[in-house]
Order: sequence, then structure tokens, then C-alpha cells
Amino acid sequence: MDRIMEGIKIIHISDLHISEHLTKGADKQYKAPHRYGHDVKAFLALDSLLKSMDWDLLLITGDVTRIGNSQSFEYVRNWLESELHIGAHCVGLNLSKTEDKEYVIIPGNHDRFNGGLTQGSLDNYHQEFPVVKSGSTKSYHFRGERVNVHFYDSTEDNGSFAYGRIDEADLVPKTDNSDLNIAMLHHHFIQPPKHKRETATELINSSDVSAYFINSGFDGVFFGHTHQGFIDTLSVDVLAGVLPHKKRLNRLIRRLIPKYFMRKIDDDCLVSYKRESAKNGQLPTLKSYFEYLYLAKKNRELKGPGEFENISEFYKQLDKITKEASLEKELAELYKKEMLISLAPSACQAEAKWVGFHEVLFSKNSSGEYRATWDRYQYNGAKFAKKTKGEHLS
Repeated sequence: MDRIMEGIKIIHISDLHISEHLTKGADKQYKAPHRYGHDVKAFLALDSLLKSMDWDLLLITGDVTRIGNSQSFEYVRNWLESELHIGAHCVGLNLSKTEDKEYVIIPGNHDRFNGGLTQGSLDNYHQEFPVVKSGSTKSYHFRGERVNVHFYDSTEDNGSFAYGRIDEADLVPKTDNSDLNIAMLHHHFIQPPKHKRETATELINSSDVSAYFINSGFDGVFFGHTHQGFIDTLSVDVLAGVLPHKKRLNRLIRRLIPKYFMRKIDDDCLVSYKRESAKNGQLPTLKSYFEYLYLAKKNRELKGPGEFENISEFYKQLDKITKEASLEKELAELYKKEMLISLAPSACQAEAKWVGFHEVLFSKNSSGEYRATWDRYQYNGAKFAKKTKGEHLS
């Protein structure tokens, strides 16, 4: 096939939830919550489309199985690397025999279930797929361009159903170069607009993880877990919920903008920050808390809000540091940085409200910087079709 695209094309799928009975799908016999997994027809349609499309790298961000049994992992690996039969259908991407296409995969919380309903080990997963060391990187080359994929295992072996966590020691800085740098994890680290808050399934240390991903300079971050879809290129100031310090607003503005409205803006922040309050219960603004987390990740010595009697004392500490000329410029540049955020829906889970995936093209502009464009695909009961441009939400 002729390579007609310019740039690097990535397919992002997540949450396949393949059951141990590949051909049964949503058959009533297997509808118990721990066994009810994929929609067979959607899986067949996904296979057919991916085989017909031109792409470089397939990203799979976890929950490839429903309950983490060995048979389902074997199905997925055979589908990716060779082929297998589903009734009269022969499916398989045959990537082990293809030189110009690659796939990368990380586990999700369901991949730790080992036949149960809570997160345990990844023993069954590792029978088919390699160990993921959080913070590790693997590089791929496509037509002279290098892609650095940064892996983060956000699953836990703590016996919980869906909570996630990434060890702070694994949140290491990326290599600073002109390559395309993308990160992948399973759990969501932002709260997309109009999506119901997933407090029972998110990252335990979401504040630290959010600050790390936002300030690391990745060109894109790919994840799943919620079965909802969102994709957009967002600037750091939008992601960090940058608002003026409330204490700095003049009296007129403070009178004109009701307190409930300012709180509503805070609540609409894309990042799931669990902000620490001062001893008197006052919460810092999103902007100030983001800068505090950013500076802490850079090993600057400063105290958290909880170490001050009131929040104004925390602000004074922060103002003194951020007004340093070099740091002030650094923060200004950081806020301008844009990053692709790809939260993929489930690719074929039988109970999902809608199933689909994302197709992303990273191309270099005249300045040598990567910029992303994308298409969203949704399963309509018969095939996967492109969604309307600008329709970012599921």
C-alpha cells in the first residue's frame, strides 16, 4: 500500500473488555457482570476497519479483557499479532508480519482481576504481554521520524475494583528533544467537560499525576477507563484551570461576580485536583495550586497550603518564588504549551452507551513542532463511521 499520509498516524483504542468466550459476546448465558464483555459484531467491525486503514502505531490503553483470564489475553495477542477464527470469520491484524505498523499496550484495572472482581496481580497479562515499568520509554521510527512512547501503569494490586495510582518515583521527566513524545496510561487524569465525575474510579494521587503530565511537555497523552470519549488539543492554562487569584480581583469585580459563579468556574476545571486546604479550611485557587505542584515537581522547597493558618500566607510564599525573573518566564511559556488529550471510549464493550476510537495524525509545522489533527469513529450497529467534525464529546 502506498503511504499517502504525511506525519505519524496513531490509532487509539481502549477498553476492549474481551471475554473468555470470544464468540459468545452478549449471550445471556454469559451476562453475569464479571463475564459479560464485548460486542462480537462491534469487534468484527473494528477488526475489518483497522485492517483497511493506513496507520503507523496502534495504542491500546488497558482493559483489554473483562475479568483478566488467560484465554482472553491469548485471544487479544493472537488478534494483534496473527489471526484467529470467530465462527465463519477470520480476524487478526497480523502485526507480527507487518514491518511498517506497530502496537503498544498497557494494562487496565480489569486486566488485574485474574478471573475475579478486584485488582490483584498481572500474572495472566504477563503471559502474553510485556511488563510495563512506569516512566519507561520505547522508541519507534516511521519514515525518518522518531516517536517516544512513555508508559505508565496506573493499575493497583490493592484489591480495589477500579482505583488507580502511579508511584511518584515513576513520574520522571521525559527526554527533551525534537522527537514526538506521547504518554499512555489507563486511568483518566482530567475531568472532561460535561462528563459525570468518576470519583470512585479515578487516580488516588490525581493531583500529583495531573501536574506531572501537564508540565512534562508531552505532545499527547492517551488514556481510557471511563468508557466516555473526549479529544482535543488544549493549552496548559486551560488544563490547569488558570484563573486570576481571587484576592487580586478588584473590589468592583468581586461585587459583580457572585461567589457561587467563581466556585462554578473552579468546578469546571478539566483537572481532577484534590486541593489541600489551609488550616482554617480555605482552598487555594486552581492556578496557585497548580503552580505549587509544578514547583514541587521541580524540587523547589516550599510548604503546602495545609502548613499555613490561612490561604493568604500560602499565596505570599508562592508569589515570592514565582516572581523570580527566570521562573516567571518559564511559567508564562508553560501556560502557552499545547497538548493533545485523547480519552478513548470503549472500542467494543457490550454495555457501553457508545463504542468507538480515535485516529490522530501528528504533523510537523514550519517551525518543526508537532501539531495534531484527529477523527473520531463511532460504531452505529453495523460499522464504525467518522463522527462530525468538532463533535468532541460522547
